[in-house]
Amino acid sequence: MPLERSTLRHAAEGLRDWVVRSPRWLLIRRMPDSSVPLTIAVVVCLILNGSLPTAFTLVFGGLIGALPAAVEQGPGSPAQDRMTVWLGVIGGIFVAQQMLVALTMTVAQILGRRVMGDHARQVMHATMRPAGLGHLERPESLDLISRSLSIHWVSPHAAVAAMVQDASRRFQAITSLLVVAYFQWWVAILLLVTQVHLTWRFGPIRRQLVTVRMGKAQGFRRADYFLDLALRPETAKEVRVFGLADWLVGRYERAWLGAMAELWTRRSNLWVTVLLAGLPVVFAELIGLGVAGWSAVNGVLTIGEMVAFAGAIRWSTLLSALGDADSQIEHGAAGLHPTMELERAFAVDPSINPPGGAAADGLPAREIRFEDVQFSYPDRPGTVFSGLDLTIPAGRSLAIVGDNGAGKTTLVKLLARLYEPTAGRITVDGTDLRAYSARSWQRRVAAIFQDFVHYELPAADNVTVGAVERAQDRATLVDAATRAGALEVVERLPRGWETILSRRFTGGAELSGGEWQRFGLARALFAAASGAGILVLDEPTAQLDVRAEAAFYDQFFELTRGMTTIVISHRFSTVRRADRIVVLDGGRVVETGSHDELLAADGRYAAMFRLQATRFVEDAPTIEMSSAEGGER
Repeated sequence: MPLERSTLRHAAEGLRDWVVRSPRWLLIRRMPDSSVPLTIAVVVCLILNGSLPTAFTLVFGGLIGALPAAVEQGPGSPAQDRMTVWLGVIGGIFVAQQMLVALTMTVAQILGRRVMGDHARQVMHATMRPAGLGHLERPESLDLISRSLSIHWVSPHAAVAAMVQDASRRFQAITSLLVVAYFQWWVAILLLVTQVHLTWRFGPIRRQLVTVRMGKAQGFRRADYFLDLALRPETAKEVRVFGLADWLVGRYERAWLGAMAELWTRRSNLWVTVLLAGLPVVFAELIGLGVAGWSAVNGVLTIGEMVAFAGAIRWSTLLSALGDADSQIEHGAAGLHPTMELERAFAVDPSINPPGGAAADGLPAREIRFEDVQFSYPDRPGTVFSGLDLTIPAGRSLAIVGDNGAGKTTLVKLLARLYEPTAGRITVDGTDLRAYSARSWQRRVAAIFQDFVHYELPAADNVTVGAVERAQDRATLVDAATRAGALEVVERLPRGWETILSRRFTGGAELSGGEWQRFGLARALFAAASGAGILVLDEPTAQLDVRAEAAFYDQFFELTRGMTTIVISHRFSTVRRADRIVVLDGGRVVETGSHDELLAADGRYAAMFRLQATRFVEDAPTIEMSSAEGGER
């Protein structure tokens, strides 16, 4: 008895797991979450849509049965009146069928779009939930995101529509089987068993194909990369100058074919399985039709009953019909399980979801300190910081300089909690930064990086993304733009603040590099006016010439006087106005002080400054360099 109970329990658990992982079940669970009214409407439509063909078969049988008497008795007879009624009912069912098919698919399409939109939002929320960036640099995470989106195949939208169509078909088959059972029960059982066998044989095969396809996510991502290179405006110049058109197409084809090869191989070996598994269904249908014909010939059934019986047999085989719907459902729902894995992985991983829940409002009041901080990027060789000590006083400006690879940008990423230190700690006013909510702390940091985003959005949005919760604060928007020098750019745009900053949209406009810098500064100032306490500029002016960059930083230091600001620049002449300058080298702070103090110390900073100043004099002799050599200005 215990063995039997254990066997039954395992069988029940296996059945439950099979149902839970079924693509149809996954889609069914999503449908009411997206829209309960639409889900109810779809269910009603598919029941009616599945019932009407069977009703049509029965009524058509009645019409055929009434036809001989109507012909014999002639016009105006009761038999002909009955036939007229049958014709009217058939016409009504036919019209209702046509309307219901269109209505069902329309409702299914709308519901499918809702499900697809909810699914996309779920992937976005899961991907953006971590406060840091580490998960977006892991190939396995990117593969999981790609599988969740399932962008190479069928969308959840198409899968929902296919499932509704498939459910209608199967419901029609079940009602037809009931009609068959009414006439001959064993024929119905024979048809049911052979079709269940066919479905059972092909279910695992479809799931295996989906598994193979999902396992090739990295290959498909590689193919997408080459496709993106070929189509992006940003890469168009170099692609054409270097003649990369054929090369890119070839690389894309190799990546795509490499990802598809195993899938095609498995599909090519299925035709024998299809033939062998489908033969029992064909034989069962032939047997059923033979029984219907024999019954009519021997007087067991009338001609009308025989027509209804044969029609029901024919429609009942839709229960296992092999078509695109099953494939669309399997492939369209394939991204739903990875999405749940995505949510679990990104929600519980402490390396990408750092602890801490205290609010960081008003911080820092005194200082930020890096205390013996060590850091290495995951899966990358080498150490960026090994014992970094640095104090950043609140309300002062700090400039960070150093050779390429010294860790300047990494320092900002640690400060913004986009990564956590491997060892050591960062404190704010004496409290470990990890005690605070990462999201709350990040709202205190307004960072404009070298590759800051040029949003293809209206000009107003390109400023207010610094604090979207205050996007309607027009006065602060105008003030930030005015102080950054962006307002005069806005006034020249064709639709002012509503102009989309991209020529890829009708009525849009493109900005020059210097104009984008003004918008970047306006974005930071808007964030500061909305509550950010730390402003960071990580070489956002790297593409500007020396004069434009110097003017930009003169304006920046003037506008942010009294605020906690951090500036990273490879041009020393732009950072000399900072209250304090630190030099990074070998993962440590090797020098610190004001511009004048560092020049007087005649150390690494002074050597690099003089070398750069000499180069500027040689390259641009019209630039006045007295201030760059340590003068009063």
